[in-house]
Amino acid sequence: MADTSEGYSIGLINIIIKGYHKLSFSTNEIVNVNAAFKTGNFRLYSILLAGVNAGTGNRVYSFGYGLGSELSLNKRKTLSLNPELTSEYLYLGSWDYTNILNKVHLNLNVKLGKYISFFAGPSFAVYISDQKTSIKDYRFPIPPPAYKTIGFSNTVTGWFGWNAGINFF
Repeated sequence: MADTSEGYSIGLINIIIKGYHKLSFSTNEIVNVNAAFKTGNFRLYSILLAGVNAGTGNRVYSFGYGLGSELSLNKRKTLSLNPELTSEYLYLGSWDYTNILNKVHLNLNVKLGKYISFFAGPSFAVYISDQKTSIKDYRFPIPPPAYKTIGFSNTVTGWFGWNAGINFF
């Protein structure tokens, strides 16, 4: 916790009073409603996130942590690239399985005003799971069948995805 920070704030949760604070709502190919709190400074911020996909037959609950950075693309700071790295646990009907979703995002962020911006971009996911069967009312398989996957092993899969959302503050 600090009043200001000019360097890299390295910690589990970085609270900089005069720093970077965003409340984000987004969607992606796996979870259709995500909320994230981003705090730190523009060089390095922490991300606490949670999500839910409550559709019938497609339920997913997620929670996780990440790190990100904001790289301004113009002098007015209305356009930026935000590379982010996140890791989430996906609850797919049972705590007996390991379902870890790791993603690298490259978001284009467009600031519309002092307290609001939109973002969207591609992502690459690496999913670690030992769950081989579906559970009633929960999404399975991950990712949806329409996505071309890269099989790294029996329990590790990768694919290219997307995300889009809105930031407040």
